[in-house]
Amino acid sequence: MTELAASDAPTTAYGTFLGTQRGEPSAAMCERWADEHAGDPEEPRALVDAGWLTVRKGEAEGALSLFRRAAACDGEYRLDAHVGIVGQLYALGRVTEAEHTQEDLRAHLDAEHTGEARLRVIDDMVETLTEAGRYERALEWCQAGLDRITANDDGLQAAEYRHMLLIDRGFLRGELGIELDEDDLAAEAEANASFAEFREELRGALSQGPSVDVPEDGEAFDGIVLRWVREDFAAVRARWLESTAHYGDDYDTYAERLQREARAYSEAGAARVRMVSATLTEFEAYTDRQGRDGDAAETRRSFGEWYALTGHPERVLLWPPARNGPCWCDSGRKYKKCCGAPAKN
Repeated sequence: MTELAASDAPTTAYGTFLGTQRGEPSAAMCERWADEHAGDPEEPRALVDAGWLTVRKGEAEGALSLFRRAAACDGEYRLDAHVGIVGQLYALGRVTEAEHTQEDLRAHLDAEHTGEARLRVIDDMVETLTEAGRYERALEWCQAGLDRITANDDGLQAAEYRHMLLIDRGFLRGELGIELDEDDLAAEAEANASFAEFREELRGALSQGPSVDVPEDGEAFDGIVLRWVREDFAAVRARWLESTAHYGDDYDTYAERLQREARAYSEAGAARVRMVSATLTEFEAYTDRQGRDGDAAETRRSFGEWYALTGHPERVLLWPPARNGPCWCDSGRKYKKCCGAPAKN
């Protein structure tokens, strides 16, 4: 999945479109934007987003059609479309076509592209092949990316990709029974250290913040996490001053704490974890209608449960989302590179 927006300040027509959405757009909305902006440099990006959102619905043929449309466009993101094509060809059992598509893409990247765009596509291809269980192919792409970084790419962005690819390479080598080298072991140790640090932060956060609601009788349950949308964050903090410490000073901190709450539900045995995205206006309408005390924490909890269970599917996401899908926090980044990043999980 492409990163839905490069920053919180959209600089393109498609970025502006994404910035007007409450929560993530649907596949149909992204496709409609592409249809209405044919020839725009970000037409393929919108179609790729529509493709990955269609993958999430389990519709491989429909996703493949969208990725092929994106690949036929001009613009940088037509390369990302080939990653989606490969994934869906494997999903449909069309292995030979998938491998030919990879070979064509590798040749194209070698001939014409350098820098961040190439590294992004390589990283996504490693992820897609790994998810498809094609470990040997994924390892080939992983090593190709590392070789290119060593030969050509400098800077912070290349260093971040190198770190992610080394972690992936260690995993893939382990799965294939290949002995890890010093770089693999160092990346593994760093990832383990990051996880240990996060685990301690999680324990501290859960001990200070509200505990998750888990039935004591062992019955199946859903975890429900209420998320205030990004644009309402300042108003929410002003509305409940006593919760400021739990919410944090900025939305990224708030999102990290919600990620911890969702993970706590999952680790406590929740059958599903639902992330509910709601606005302050909707909450106030609920309290007026129900005659509830809006200042009570229990009311906010009841509102989240009501919202999740009474027919708002476009605003309720199952957690965690697809790793290549958009992050639930509306940052505009992929989940795997935002709230799903290794250092946070």
